[in-house]
Amino acid sequence: MTPHQLDIAGELGVYVNDPLGFVAFAFPWEGEGTDLEHFKGPEPWQADVLTYVRDRLQAGASAGTVLSEAIQIATTSGHGIGKSALVSWLILWAASTMADTKGVVTANTETQLKTKTWAELGKWFRLFIGKDLFHLTATCLFSRDPEHERTWRIDMVPWSERNTEAFAGLHNKGKRVILIMDEASAIPDLIHEVAEGAMTDANTQIIWAMFGNPTKATGRFREAFAGGRFAHRWKQFQVDSRTVSITNKAQFEKWIKDYGEDSDFVRVRVKGIFPR
Repeated sequence: MTPHQLDIAGELGVYVNDPLGFVAFAFPWEGEGTDLEHFKGPEPWQADVLTYVRDRLQAGASAGTVLSEAIQIATTSGHGIGKSALVSWLILWAASTMADTKGVVTANTETQLKTKTWAELGKWFRLFIGKDLFHLTATCLFSRDPEHERTWRIDMVPWSERNTEAFAGLHNKGKRVILIMDEASAIPDLIHEVAEGAMTDANTQIIWAMFGNPTKATGRFREAFAGGRFAHRWKQFQVDSRTVSITNKAQFEKWIKDYGEDSDFVRVRVKGIFPR
């Protein structure tokens, strides 16, 4: 690494257990002439998720221990809340604050993964103070250090029920693992089940985050919420799109008039609630 890269790496390392502080530091909020010129920072719901991760990590650190179990976060929402931005922050925080982090990011479809999730990561990577530490390709974020480029990486992996090795092999004992599922409601149960194999490494920071519109009333994503078989394993967040500053409130009101306040359409697309 160059002296500049070492300095930046050291500054980012301060936030190893603080993703909220990382987001405040790593991007040019209210920076004149930048894409963030008119933005002060994360939306409250985004800050809530980041704070939960921070508090879990710091509780372990203050006790002098590594996490005894994975941090598992499941978030339902309506449209337009900034979900892909939060996914991007988690990816960049995880990779840049702990050496040799490994991760996988997947989504309901390859199109969603390429054109929404990974495209949003590209936007935030361009704004990221530590972008000189990593390469970002069409399928991977990895360290510029040639000695670590195979061991310090987060990969974009479309799921396949016929090829689950990328999820089954997500291990990184003694370091950090991050698994992100975007639009998780439509990811088959088999992929969720295979991914659980990554939760078995001891003395390892493991973060599994699922996000999505709650489009299906059955399946592993639904089972992570109240009344579900696995709800006790997950920290749940539910975001009504009308509570987020960046959303189109007028469009939501049209939908409510067209479909009804308690219709499944509004429940899923606006309120972030599973259909009946």
